[in-house]
Amino acid sequence: MFKKLKLLKLWQKILVLLVVAGIGWGIYGICIWAGDGSGAEAGAEENTVSYTVRYGDLTSTIYASGSLVYATSEQLTFDSAGTVEDVYVEKDDTVEEGDVLARLDSESIEFLEETAARARIALRDAEEALEDAQNPYSEADIADAEEAVGQAQMELIDAQERGEIQIANAGYAVDRALKKKNDSLVLYMSGQISFDEYQVSVRDWELEELDLEMVKISVKKSVSAAEDKLENAGDALEEMLEGADALVVELKEAELKSAQTALDDALEQLESAKNGYPVLAPFDGVVARVNVEPGDEVNANTVVIELVDSSSFEVSAIVDEIDVAILRLGQDATVTLDALPELELRGNVSSISAFAQSQSGVVSYPVSIGVTTPEDVQLLQGMSATATIEIELASNALLVPSSAVRGTGDREIIMVMVDGQPQLRMVTTGATDGVITEVVTGLEDGDEVIVEVATGSESFQELIEGFRSGEGFTLPEGFTPPGGMMPGGGGGGFFRQLQR
Repeated sequence: MFKKLKLLKLWQKILVLLVVAGIGWGIYGICIWAGDGSGAEAGAEENTVSYTVRYGDLTSTIYASGSLVYATSEQLTFDSAGTVEDVYVEKDDTVEEGDVLARLDSESIEFLEETAARARIALRDAEEALEDAQNPYSEADIADAEEAVGQAQMELIDAQERGEIQIANAGYAVDRALKKKNDSLVLYMSGQISFDEYQVSVRDWELEELDLEMVKISVKKSVSAAEDKLENAGDALEEMLEGADALVVELKEAELKSAQTALDDALEQLESAKNGYPVLAPFDGVVARVNVEPGDEVNANTVVIELVDSSSFEVSAIVDEIDVAILRLGQDATVTLDALPELELRGNVSSISAFAQSQSGVVSYPVSIGVTTPEDVQLLQGMSATATIEIELASNALLVPSSAVRGTGDREIIMVMVDGQPQLRMVTTGATDGVITEVVTGLEDGDEVIVEVATGSESFQELIEGFRSGEGFTLPEGFTPPGGMMPGGGGGGFFRQLQR
């Protein structure tokens, strides 16, 4: 075991020691808690160190190893199928935005010219349709509608007047037939005419009554038809006076826009065909691959050239599943390169994959870290890189060594020196990186926290060799370790691996 400890860094040895000593300290604390407190005084010997609680920032460091890749790349294709006529670049050539990289044979453009002509006609029709929708009625149309209303009004009046006359005439005929019938009844009763002659007058009166009813029905129909005609003419005139229909205008505007787009596309296709559908560089960059030669037949989706932006790099790396939980987009990172150890690049997290990858049971997540490339440094794709990402876990918080905390959940305790005597204190903890822990409640700035360590063995002397207390630590009287430094935070990655 001690051979393995020798392989660790000095500050790591001290931290391992504190973790191991914590087990014994936990048993010690339980005994004091359960007893009358006399054991605390007996145990306060030279195998403890004290730490002064202070406010500080708690951070954790994530290390992500990977390699440099180009941040911007694009696969270029022709806009149409055809035969490659010329390829003007080779791999590793430097190009500028807008440069022609390749082109197809010029093909027959009759079909495209016909398409453009049809698109122009469709655009003209759409313009006329929109104009008609915006101005659906002329002054002449409105005048005709007003005239139609007047004519309908005259026809209604005529139907009403003629109907009254027709009904009056039919009524007069009924009255005459009724008088004749009554006169015939008197003559029949006096014996001057026969019963049959009397019946003739009765039938004449009934026929006139029937004729009156038919006239009334006919007049009602005529008047109703005239009223309907007047109403329809009035509605038509009102619609004309209201002007354009907003929904129809909106539809025609959309159709016009679509027709304009179709014409623009047709003209662009025609121009591209005349020029051989050239492949243009979308940005300044370097040709990474050329996939075709003159004479090759290609489709519209065939990748002919791959172009990269050689001035823009990012680190493609993987992060452990434990670390990725606290990783966020935009977090700052420092990147170092194996090939250029003295160079330090600044960057930030640009992407975090949602899909894990597993190798030998170790789960990790791919991430990308965009870097700022210095103008006077030549970077190359594939260079090994390590990104260091500092994550702030707590800001302006009370901090103690994690090994000083005993118990779990709502039973966490810390040994504190009060008036020269050790005292158990219930605490509530917050964030931790495995080495340093935030104390939310139970302690105050300036409290002296006791951390017990194991002594009296050669292995302990080896572990503390090179140790020097950091700010906030007070070592036992007479104990003066050599150089070195106790870490104050970060480095969570080491302890996470150790705790596994």
